Amino acid sequence: MTANGRENDLVEGIVVRVDSHFPLIESKKGRVRCSLRKKLKRGPRDATHKVCVGDRVLFLPPHGERDAGAIERILPRKTQLMRRASHREGMAQTVVANVDRLVVIASAREPELNTRLIDRMLVAGENGDLESIICVNKMDLARREEILPLVSCYTDIGYELLFTSAVTGEGLEGLKETLKGKSSVFAGASGVGKSTLLNAIQPGLRLTVREVSEATGKGRHATSFVQLLRLDFGGYVVDTPGIREFGLWDVDRRDLQHFFPEMRPLTGQCRYADCSHTHEPQCAVKAAVEAGDVTEARYESYVHILESLQGSGK
Repeated sequence: MTANGRENDLVEGIVVRVDSHFPLIESKKGRVRCSLRKKLKRGPRDATHKVCVGDRVLFLPPHGERDAGAIERILPRKTQLMRRASHREGMAQTVVANVDRLVVIASAREPELNTRLIDRMLVAGENGDLESIICVNKMDLARREEILPLVSCYTDIGYELLFTSAVTGEGLEGLKETLKGKSSVFAGASGVGKSTLLNAIQPGLRLTVREVSEATGKGRHATSFVQLLRLDFGGYVVDTPGIREFGLWDVDRRDLQHFFPEMRPLTGQCRYADCSHTHEPQCAVKAAVEAGDVTEARYESYVHILESLQGSGK
């Protein structure tokens, strides 16, 4: 086949599931399994070139029913959510591409609310050009007056904050309204109830759910792969496996302050142009913390993330 002939046979589709060496592609020709051309498997060790859910691709359709198609090209990404790969040192994992929103799912209890993890995910969302929303789930296990002091800072700096319970139905209509007509990704720790929420707002999904371990107090993985799901009320959502840690990727410590919305207006106001906002005198950020304009909890998260980036060489 000539190059032009091959080009004319290419079909555009979107990756809706990645759980093996043959990603599932949805296109006008239906759903088809495709392999990845060797040229797309080569490249730098950061692995950002590899296909992920949400990618728009051009592929050659299979010749027969038992054959797989072949992904020839991955089209440019508009947005992406990336993390440091947990299983390979010095490599990245692109969790999802081309979605509008990151919905950070946390739980009020079982497991306990983890604001440090929320902050890391928000930084990744800011870095990937995603609009970020925070959803505190399992509100049937806690009183709002207990949880609100821990998370009210997020609304103060411009993030939408939702409270939900799949058990009582609290906040589910608000969550559906937030997701309607958009493409979103659910991300959070294991056991916070991502799959349970999706089952509640989209009947018929029958996603697997698991209880939190009584021995460790931590969640168990229910979702083992990333998949894009169509919502009957309009929009798409990507369900992702739960995580224990979220290592940031492609975030330079010198740029970290720009991913904290409350710190952005203070840029350039410190005595030193390269101020790290940790130990330097006449620091505008530290002054804002003392004045209460930047919360101590968010500042501590900033310092913790900065130290982790220094350790990684970023």
